[in-house]
Amino acid sequence: MDITSAAVATIISATTSATITLLIARGNARKSLDDKLDMLLGLAVQYPYLESDSFAKSWTSAYDPDDEKYLRYEHYCTMLFNYLSIVAGHFKYSKKRIEQYIAIKPWVRCHAAYWRDPTDEYATIDEYDKPFVDLIESYLTGR
Repeated sequence: MDITSAAVATIISATTSATITLLIARGNARKSLDDKLDMLLGLAVQYPYLESDSFAKSWTSAYDPDDEKYLRYEHYCTMLFNYLSIVAGHFKYSKKRIEQYIAIKPWVRCHAAYWRDPTDEYATIDEYDKPFVDLIESYLTGR
């Protein structure tokens, strides 16, 4: 089979185009992660108690629904663990790569009470995939 220079040029062009598309997609995914991180950090700056160890440890799923602080904290934790799940998936659950991107271990440990005692009894176990649940549990149990 004789490959013409036009065919070679087409193959090179297609390969280059696919590579550029992948690089752009990776960049967009990383920007999306960065934007979500900025949003979470912005909330923590606006409401510092959201990242206060003492406040986080006082969490109970039986909180008074009229207590705005605990209601806000519940929503914050839901957003936080959803974000961490996205990050974990993005980095294919590699602890090393995740930890190079964010300080996940202290973040998870700070919000352990919420993870262990969600408002919906099985929410944290049922709403996330097993690799993510295992990752979070590894930080909480020191594995």
